[in-house]
Amino acid sequence: MNTSVFSLLRTFVVTKNKKMELKDRTYLITGGTSGVGKAIATGIAKTGANVVIVSRTTSNGQQTVREISEKSANRKISFLTADLSLMKSVDQLSTEFKQQHNQLHGLVNAAGTWYFKKEMTSEGIDKSFAINYLSHFVLTNNLLDIIETTDDARIVTVAGAPRFMKKPKIDLNDLQLTKSYSWLKATNLAMFARVYFGLELADRLQNTSASSMLFHPGFVKSNLGKGATPWWLKLMFLLSSDVRNAPDTCESGVYVATKENAKSTNGKFFDEKNNIIELQNKFEKSIGKELWLLSEQLSSKR
Repeated sequence: MNTSVFSLLRTFVVTKNKKMELKDRTYLITGGTSGVGKAIATGIAKTGANVVIVSRTTSNGQQTVREISEKSANRKISFLTADLSLMKSVDQLSTEFKQQHNQLHGLVNAAGTWYFKKEMTSEGIDKSFAINYLSHFVLTNNLLDIIETTDDARIVTVAGAPRFMKKPKIDLNDLQLTKSYSWLKATNLAMFARVYFGLELADRLQNTSASSMLFHPGFVKSNLGKGATPWWLKLMFLLSSDVRNAPDTCESGVYVATKENAKSTNGKFFDEKNNIIELQNKFEKSIGKELWLLSEQLSSKR
């Protein structure tokens, strides 16, 4: 048989078998109505898996479910609503999910947004920190019980580009940026916090069947850079070919969420090309442990 034909047949069989393996799996994806979250939800939906996205509003949830179902030819798509800036709402999201599902093969922490002016939630938490980091921490911990009892389950958390991870800086004495605030400081803080969280979580899951992985999505078409974004940043996006030509897919996110034997890569960081990048030595374990304790204290305000 021609080598190229054999290769195509092998790819077809592998893909078909993987779809059969994934069709009974359940995934929960935050930020699922746009950008990285929606791209991952769509990619996972194409495998035939059961996909639940988190939406801020019912209307967005319904619209996105229709769009993903049409693109993936998968009718097992649903949504739950939550305000991820409020930990009480995250608690309710967790409760509703567990009322509807008794397994969770993949939790994808992909929600994120930008705040150009400092805002505080009614729970007394900086809004950027609440959505971009603390909601992931609380949701993950709330769902760990069913994650740990699900075969080959994993928590997948979005991070940033590896080039930004060389010198992570995080002020544990000012997680809410009360001294000085800017959208760039807030974005970097949450990004580093998510990586510390993902690595510390991996350590805590060592003696379980579950795993924690981090990934960089690369450029993905999103709503960031629209709306209330400053004019100069909109101009930067307009002039950037990477942003203009960004795809509406996220292969790295789908890969880490669906790969076989996730336990073998517990605590690993994947770049946008699915390469493993060694970052552990850049992130001090002691800081990750202290951040975990501070996160518990902050989230207990709810």
